[in-house]
Amino acid sequence: MKSFPIVLLCFLPVLVAAKRSKPCNGHASLCSRRYNEVSYACTHNSYSYAPPEAIGVLNQERSIQQQLSDGIRAFMLDLVRPDLKPDPKTPDQDIAAVHLCHASCILIDKGTLENTLKVFKDFMDENPREVITFIIENASGFSADQVKPSFESSGIEKYAYTPEFKPNSQKHGYAWPTLSQMIDENKRLMVFMDDNADVSKVPYILPEWEYVIETPFENISPVDKFPCSQDRPRDGKPRDLLVMNHFAYNRASIVGKNIDTPLTAGQIKQRGYNTAKSLQQQVDTCKDVWGSRVPNFITVDYYDVGNGDIFDVVNKINGI
Repeated sequence: MKSFPIVLLCFLPVLVAAKRSKPCNGHASLCSRRYNEVSYACTHNSYSYAPPEAIGVLNQERSIQQQLSDGIRAFMLDLVRPDLKPDPKTPDQDIAAVHLCHASCILIDKGTLENTLKVFKDFMDENPREVITFIIENASGFSADQVKPSFESSGIEKYAYTPEFKPNSQKHGYAWPTLSQMIDENKRLMVFMDDNADVSKVPYILPEWEYVIETPFENISPVDKFPCSQDRPRDGKPRDLLVMNHFAYNRASIVGKNIDTPLTAGQIKQRGYNTAKSLQQQVDTCKDVWGSRVPNFITVDYYDVGNGDIFDVVNKINGI
């Protein structure tokens, strides 16, 4: 009986090594890195895929489920109130009112946020070592209390990370957890919202502009070189997290008004925007602007156009 603890001690190095060898977002080398030290492949308007087959509206070809399977780990989601009267039979009007649309739900409406969150929840249930990020554009100005029921009802709320730190006046230098910590605690979902986040009411929906900056997003094709200046927020203060927007728009002028529409998959392929060369050029520009900091969210339209180059570039940033 006295030898039992000795046997355990003999196996302890094996158990520790086994734990260390488990991957975080597919790679064991990422486990010890803090959340803000990792780069993630991100889709712009992730929900905006066919159907409908609407030229000038869509940003992706593949569903959320396929995006997850392919390795996308950060998702831009737009919350819009549909132009419909609430159904009095719906028990929770907040859930029914929050849809995934871009600006308006007339051209494309992917249904309630709740339904899409269930897709994410299923993936996270089946993949316990994956960390996911939502970057939410609150186009209709919902309160955090109105968004919360969709997270609760879908069951994904249990994965949402709530930081121990609070916003500071410097807006950077926070003690972000490592991916391993997020996975071990099973708090693997990071949620940012650009408007009306209120951590006093919903502590896991974080105010985006307290922690995140974005490069310019109104890039009009053709683009010779994507910029990496701080576009939002425009206060000149750095943040811990950087969204690298790498997508462009077609622009048409109608009666003196500019109308911008997403490029098609064919146009992106023709211009080579999603190639490793184009993506790496912007990464290098970001290094010139921001030094050694990591561009965290490499954001594209039609990520599947480019033979998976976005994943190669993300891996290169991560040293994999």
